Amino acid sequence: MGDRLRAARQKKFDSANKAAAALGVGASTYRAHENGQNEFGPEEAERYGRKFGVSAAYLLTGDGPQRLVSSFDPDQPDNSDVDDRTDDAPPQPGGGDVANLGIRGGLGLGSPEGVETNDNGQLYADHVNGFWSFPPAVKDGWRNMPQVYSIPVEGDSMEPTLTSGSYVFVDMTHTVPTPEDIYACDYGDGLTIKRLQLVPRTDKIRVMSDNQRYTSYELLREQVRVYGRVVAWFQWRG
Repeated sequence: MGDRLRAARQKKFDSANKAAAALGVGASTYRAHENGQNEFGPEEAERYGRKFGVSAAYLLTGDGPQRLVSSFDPDQPDNSDVDDRTDDAPPQPGGGDVANLGIRGGLGLGSPEGVETNDNGQLYADHVNGFWSFPPAVKDGWRNMPQVYSIPVEGDSMEPTLTSGSYVFVDMTHTVPTPEDIYACDYGDGLTIKRLQLVPRTDKIRVMSDNQRYTSYELLREQVRVYGRVVAWFQWRG
C-alpha cells in the first residue's frame, strides 16, 4: 500500500510534505502511510486517490484499473485529461465533496443524454467532469450519503422549484419513490427530473410537474427507471 501510494504521489507532488499540506493532513500521519508504518483505510484511500488521480481500490489492493478519471483539483489546474472508459463507478471523494456528472437532466421532456451504466448498474467513470467542494458545515450533511452526485438540469416543467441551469444533487441509493419527492428518472424520454408519487394500492407511479402548465400522468412502475432522489439543489438567482 505504501509503495503504491508513494508512486501515485510522486506523479503529482515531489515531496510527501507538499502532498500532506495539499491534503490538509498532518505530515507525520501521511508519511506513516506512505512508508508503510501505518496502514490506511477506504476513507483515506478515497481522499488520496482523488488528489493523486488514481482509484481507491488500486491504492488499497493493487487490483483494478489504476486510473479512473482525473478529478477537478484546484491545486492541480492542469488535470483535464480523462482516461479510457472503465466499468468502475465514478469515484466519490471522501470528506463530503460531491462528484458532478457531465450529463444533463431535462425538466421537460427529458435530456437526450442518457445515463449509461455497466452490467452492474454502475455509472461509468467518465461521466464525472468535476467535483463540488463544500465548507465543513455543509459537508456534514453528505457524509451519510456516499453516492450523491450532481447533475445540471434544463427546462421549465419544475418551475418555480427548479429553474433551467440549476444543479440537482441526487442520492443514487434512493431508487424507490417514497416519500413523494423530486427524483432523477427515465420513462422513455431520457434523463428527467420530476416529482414522483407511488399511487396507493396500484402498480403505478404518478409523474408530476411543479409548473402548473404541465399535466400529471400515471405510468406502470416497470416503465419508470428511478436513478435517485433529489436531496438538494443549487440555482442562480438573477
